[in-house]
Amino acid sequence: MSYQVLARKWRPQTFEEVVGQETVTKTLQNAIKSERIAHAFLFAGIRGVGKTTTARILAKALNCQEGPTPSPCGECVSCREITEVNSIDVLEIDAASNTGVENIRELRESARYGTARDRFKIFIIDEAHMLSNAAFNALLKTLEEPPPHVKFILATTEYAKIPVTIVSRCQQYDFKPIPFLLILERLKLLSQEEGIKISEYSLRALVSVAEGSMRDAQSALDQIIAFSGKQIPDEAVRILLGVVDEKAILSLVDAVLERDARTLVEQVQELVNSGVDPRNFCRKLIHHVRNLMVCRVTGWDERLLNLPDTAKKEILKQSEQFSELDLIRFYDLLNRAENDLRWNSHPWVHLEMTLMKLIELTRLPSLEDVIAQLERGEKIGKSSPKDGSVPSGATGTLFPAAHKSPGSKDKKGSRSVGPPEAEKTKEEETKEEETKEEETKEEETKEEETVSESQVISQLLSAVQTESIRLYSSLQAASRTTLEGGKLLISFPQSEAFHQEEVLRPDHQALLSRLCAKIVGSVPEIEVQLEEPPKEQPDPKDDPRVKTFIETFPGKVIVEKENAD
Repeated sequence: MSYQVLARKWRPQTFEEVVGQETVTKTLQNAIKSERIAHAFLFAGIRGVGKTTTARILAKALNCQEGPTPSPCGECVSCREITEVNSIDVLEIDAASNTGVENIRELRESARYGTARDRFKIFIIDEAHMLSNAAFNALLKTLEEPPPHVKFILATTEYAKIPVTIVSRCQQYDFKPIPFLLILERLKLLSQEEGIKISEYSLRALVSVAEGSMRDAQSALDQIIAFSGKQIPDEAVRILLGVVDEKAILSLVDAVLERDARTLVEQVQELVNSGVDPRNFCRKLIHHVRNLMVCRVTGWDERLLNLPDTAKKEILKQSEQFSELDLIRFYDLLNRAENDLRWNSHPWVHLEMTLMKLIELTRLPSLEDVIAQLERGEKIGKSSPKDGSVPSGATGTLFPAAHKSPGSKDKKGSRSVGPPEAEKTKEEETKEEETKEEETKEEETKEEETVSESQVISQLLSAVQTESIRLYSSLQAASRTTLEGGKLLISFPQSEAFHQEEVLRPDHQALLSRLCAKIVGSVPEIEVQLEEPPKEQPDPKDDPRVKTFIETFPGKVIVEKENAD
């Protein structure tokens, strides 16, 4: 007997054996029990989630000798023939190779005749989205009003390509990706029954590669068995499937946390040497960032993380060292990098530079910190010392040596030309300190006024943009907008006279006055002016010196340059 792959050998034969599609199977069973069986069904979902399998089980349930029944026996002639795909009354059609109108015409002719033996003639059209538009149109009438003995089951992986006219004539059932833990349990049962020794780490790696498809997981397991036999080491799974070790991910993220660029580059080189696909590695890193975010938000939950308990300590430790903002930045950067890797001619170099960016992202301040620093008048990215200590690089004295009087000397035994400090009275020292404090306060006040004026102009423009986009566009053309001494001055260059007229309109003037009163608390005088045109430069040819030169040496002026004087 020829070998049968695991996906076919372990194909479910009853509704109860279908994994992860309880909503679909329960609905179909209830429809059979209540004898409310539709004439056409549309099964939509990703590959390997049970669409064709469920279609065959439904065909057996309708044509079973004990049926229609929600639990087909699997022993009668009809059930066995449907399982072996050689039933005369259940026809499976591959739409990818039968796309034309002629094929649909043959199907319509076949549907007119009664069944050979069974209760219903059932047409299972797999990959239905591959039919041409003309073929869909030819099927419409038969699909809407088929003979009583005919049932249609359409299966597709691309629901969006099915015409609305077809969808409206069918009962639609959505097949969802199978949850991680359900596929894992199924593979454990399969391995136990087949006598395969494989660790849970390897099984989890297989399930993660399957991405919600039971058939993909079973096919991957078949491939691993062919590679290493029934004793499957973890290393064989990593080599054959290109699975990235979780330890490598943890180590790399630790290097990002420690801002250790050297270690990061060395680890990337090890991955290159081991033959790991860069896109697979980037996807794994994205999933890891997602797991860190889940740990920060909900704590450790195996149902949400799909991770073994052995990784719990390391994952939780890393999640505590990142903020939610850091993880959002990481995800955004890695997601863009994963898309770019498809077309990049040097994928590992691109990924390496992306990982370097992750280190730099940890240095960026948050938006709240930047706003707070701007409000305090500090430089962005530098925080003022809270304990009053002198920042690094700053001197500990208010008067540097360069500001000493010319007559003073520092060396021992030197004479001082100026009056000795000991002779200064306390009153003079007090007056000097008060004068310096007043000067410092005046400078701080000027800085605050400058900042406040720029903030007022910014707030005014934002308010104008909300109220009148026309006035806002004209103000954008202004060369200068200032608020000084209770006067709002708006200057326009000569080329923007139109915008000056727009600002001078009475309704726009009233809007500016109202917004200024709202922001500043008073209505300033508004002055709108045009800048003076530039003075016309005299023609160099009229210069007496040029005339004399041309008369002496006949020629013409080719290049004109401004006088250096």
